[in-house]
Amino acid sequence: MERFAVLSEMCFRFSQDIYLRTGSVPEMEVEETIGRNVSIARRVFGNRFLEILATIYLKKAVGANELATILGDFTKPEMVRRLRVLEMAGLVERGHSFDDPDSARYSLTHKGTVIARLGEPVFLYLRLAEGWTTAPPKHAVAVTEGAGQTSEYEAAPRT
Repeated sequence: MERFAVLSEMCFRFSQDIYLRTGSVPEMEVEETIGRNVSIARRVFGNRFLEILATIYLKKAVGANELATILGDFTKPEMVRRLRVLEMAGLVERGHSFDDPDSARYSLTHKGTVIARLGEPVFLYLRLAEGWTTAPPKHAVAVTEGAGQTSEYEAAPRT
């Protein structure tokens, strides 16, 4: 867990450097900074968008129906609407499926990948803090076994 504290400090210093380079002083503009951050959080992380980005990041490319099934509580039309919002935000891109020309596959854009990679340490920290050795939820086991992918509870190298 010490490595996360080091990463946290590095991120803090990185952010301070960016603020200095842009001439912004968040401590002097607290209300404005809060407003901007809340707006971004609602736009990018609201409506379960973070779950969608995290899933696409691990799957590399996924169809709307498969994504709706993995995340549950979504119909395909609802998922397509959310994916279109993420597409308009420049976080995901739509491609064609080789198996079914009428079906789209969604993958992360560079911007979406950067966000997912920045968020991955947060997920890892929370999983470790909760005791990573606990068994995954039954739904997650069924989904990952059926998909033939590495389980999210197994360590997998990231590039």
